[in-house]
Amino acid sequence: MVKLRRMMTRLLCGGLSALLALTGCAAVRAEEAPASYVMAGFDGQDTGRQWADNAFFTEMQARTQVSFQFRQYDTQASWTAAKADMLSRPADLPDVLFKAGLTRAEEQALFDAGALIDLAPLLEENCPNLSALLAAHPDIRDRITLPGGQIVSLPYVTFAAAQNCMWINVKWLNQLKLEMPTDLEGLEAALRAFKTRDPNQNGRQDEIPLSFLGIFDLNFLSHAFGFLMNDYHIYAKDGQAVYAPLTDEYMAMIRWLREMYAEGLLDNNGFYTSDTLRAVTSSDSAQVYGMFFNPSLTNLVPADWLGDYQLLMPLTADGQQRYRDLWGSTMTGTFAITSACASPETLLKWVDTLYSLDGAILASLGRENVDYVIDGDGTWRLTDRFNAGTVYAAQELINTGIAHPGVSSDEFQLKYSDQKVARVVADTLRVNECCELPFPQVRLTQAQQDEISPLQQQIGLATDLQASRWVLGEDELDDASVAAFREQLDALGLDRFMRFWQQRLDEIGGNGQ
Repeated sequence: MVKLRRMMTRLLCGGLSALLALTGCAAVRAEEAPASYVMAGFDGQDTGRQWADNAFFTEMQARTQVSFQFRQYDTQASWTAAKADMLSRPADLPDVLFKAGLTRAEEQALFDAGALIDLAPLLEENCPNLSALLAAHPDIRDRITLPGGQIVSLPYVTFAAAQNCMWINVKWLNQLKLEMPTDLEGLEAALRAFKTRDPNQNGRQDEIPLSFLGIFDLNFLSHAFGFLMNDYHIYAKDGQAVYAPLTDEYMAMIRWLREMYAEGLLDNNGFYTSDTLRAVTSSDSAQVYGMFFNPSLTNLVPADWLGDYQLLMPLTADGQQRYRDLWGSTMTGTFAITSACASPETLLKWVDTLYSLDGAILASLGRENVDYVIDGDGTWRLTDRFNAGTVYAAQELINTGIAHPGVSSDEFQLKYSDQKVARVVADTLRVNECCELPFPQVRLTQAQQDEISPLQQQIGLATDLQASRWVLGEDELDDASVAAFREQLDALGLDRFMRFWQQRLDEIGGNGQ
């Protein structure tokens, strides 16, 4: 049961599809023989999935009368090589790329080489579900469109993406008669109470008020200081690209973290541990975590503790409740049609099924009355087939591993019979409403990636190392130390780094916080 519920909670992370039509794609007349196409794509060895034997494809064939011959690649290296081969071997192209993981550079190169076709003129007529989604969310259309206006791949979309959330022990809050923290002051009060008032009632001061993994997790607290930043410490404000570590707000966050660490309110092992080392595997263990960062609750605590922890909504700063969006709602490059395909319209109608709620359920949960059942009260539950764990996901589903085209099924997941799991889904939807990208997502060309990657790595590493040393107390946090840090950034090319991102921002007319 523990494994079942853990897996269930992990699967129930996806995107809101309430605006999508429930209809599937238009099926070819049942009496006709299935049209057959060659599908190539990537599903890693860790998924254990073989497309030729997978129930998802069998059910899709029954619904659409479209069948496939598969060229499945199970290592990233082999799939990357296969995509490169498509540039020079047009006579051996498959018809369609599925779970393709195409980068922006690969999309452009394959389109320029004539290997991929422009889907934009075909979407309105053949993809009513996807077209409705793109009409409602123009930003998604922008993300999947090449600079020349072409759409050569389709996305996976979720409005309840797994975020690097803060989870808080509500059992402890109730035990200590504390209110749920809503701002930085309330958070401090809760952390001090967790540290000093023995909330796990074992007579020892073994509680860890806030557990985290390195400076990456701690940076997510920036929202409590009135700013958000991405992995490279930048954000957009009033049309300008800003390097957060040069701002007063960033230094205020570092000073606060340094004080909290010195007071013992942050995990002493936070800069040295991993999820594997800090995970609790037995529900009989004493609870030691008051709060922790993690995209999934069940990554760290047993399923029996789901009711004891709750997602902590973003703290309020300057009268606003905002949080950093980890991934964005859209994963691009999941599905493309090649110039070898005789009937792109047929394959677009096939894939449009996955942009409906019915298709989303099939991809992520399986078949009704086989893999799940709907009870009389409108809730649903999984059948015993789910007890097969990873075997079930490999044989019945398509949603594990690299992203597939379509949407997630949160509207349906909210009706799951286990209310503790359904609450996690509902909380994830709520926190996503507060999430925003600190800097617009920019799809770089290969040349641009080659230009900026070395700078990002050097400047990002230097910034994270210095922040960690300040928080740990290894370096003094004074004017001289700050000045030396900024001189180091200048020497590493910060000015060039920021000019690059300002140019990208100007090109897309971006704004931001």
